Amino acid sequence: MKLKGKVALITGSTRGIGREFAIGFAKEGADVIINGRNLEKAKAVAEEVKSIGVKSIAIGADVSLSQDVTRMVEEAIQSLGRIDLLVNNAGVNPFILEAEKIKEEGWDQVIDVNLKGVFLCCQAVGKKMIEQGGGKIINISSVVGFLGEQGFLPYSVSKAGVMMLTRVLAYEWSKYHVTVNAIAPGFIAGGMNTPILNKEILVSGLTQQVPLKRLGKPEEIVKIALFLASEDSSYINGTTIVADGGLTGYRPVGFIDLIAEMMKRG
Repeated sequence: MKLKGKVALITGSTRGIGREFAIGFAKEGADVIINGRNLEKAKAVAEEVKSIGVKSIAIGADVSLSQDVTRMVEEAIQSLGRIDLLVNNAGVNPFILEAEKIKEEGWDQVIDVNLKGVFLCCQAVGKKMIEQGGGKIINISSVVGFLGEQGFLPYSVSKAGVMMLTRVLAYEWSKYHVTVNAIAPGFIAGGMNTPILNKEILVSGLTQQVPLKRLGKPEEIVKIALFLASEDSSYINGTTIVADGGLTGYRPVGFIDLIAEMMKRG
């Protein structure tokens, strides 16, 4: 119960790893604010969280819209009194395209949610944390923010931006006792990768790129977030923890090339 008495806001927590964050934080005693663009789905997860024995509310909001973010934070404070922990998990990657084929609206969609949305949530919640005397922010980045990847230009740029946003905010807000860190997962068996998990040949190809020869488990990322949210990480600030099974230790085959090769094989 390392988070007992804390209030956590987790964006994009209606499904996938965001939902796993919500459940994991609740099991450690935190009251949890569930967020997603679909309010009904958010309410369903909030009920799951309540069954663990903590408080939970659902707030529908699009993190790429400043008015939605402001309303979400105000509703959270009114309902639960404060926000001690923020996990910026909401993110999108709606297409895999070479750079010359990306349309402006596609670029904007990814950057608006993955980077601007993280900034808007950090800013709105950060102001409250400064007023209350401290807090912890955890931003979800990705190893493609380090490596880059063919077909993932806006996603890679957005996740690299999240890491720099994390560093600068950590410098600026340390004096207010607000720590800001990030997690950069590699290939995880869940979340955005769920649609490919039933394609055995593709999963096999991906795992061959990882020195540990397997995909990561969602619970392995949740444990890192719990560490960063607890007092166990009290001297960690402005860093990005990479959890990729060793993937960043060498340059893997491009994802686009890998998909094409796997499809050729059947």
